[in-house]
Amino acid sequence: MTADEDERRRAFETLYRVTLPSIRSYARRRAPEDLAEDVVAQTYLTAWRRCDEAVAGGLPWLYRTARFTLANHHRTERRQLRVVQRVTSTTELFEADGTAVVDERSLVLDAIERLNEDEREILLLVYWEHLTVKAVAVVLDCRPGTAAVRLHRARRKLRDALSDPPGQQRLPVHPQPHTTEVPS
Repeated sequence: MTADEDERRRAFETLYRVTLPSIRSYARRRAPEDLAEDVVAQTYLTAWRRCDEAVAGGLPWLYRTARFTLANHHRTERRQLRVVQRVTSTTELFEADGTAVVDERSLVLDAIERLNEDEREILLLVYWEHLTVKAVAVVLDCRPGTAAVRLHRARRKLRDALSDPPGQQRLPVHPQPHTTEVPS
């Protein structure tokens, strides 16, 4: 082994040792245990192949790689789910008296689910992974200013989604008076 290869191996091992708990937690919060471990393995395999970039990019680079790996899995999963939905119909859960089961947690989860994938991801990176806007910019491969704007928009959309749960009829802000013309 040459000195460069040995130095590269040591740099990767240090990166792995320092970042593994964070990447594993990131994957576990977003995927079932077995998939999470696959995501972690794929992330570090990619990091090994692109060691210089991974070491230079650090944790945000690894988060971005894990995010891409999860996105690929989710795209495949969504395609499979669409096929299943065509074959079977979905039903809501109901209480014995016929009322739908709804709790606060499900309202929040539903509001998050109604956001697009990018909006969900930026909120999770900031609030769950505790990344700064600058680190989020690296993960999302954009400028910090762009990341800040995306975060602001995602927060606003989440707030709107929470204030307007699905299934509820919203009254118009300025209802039009009902008038009936009387023939003369």
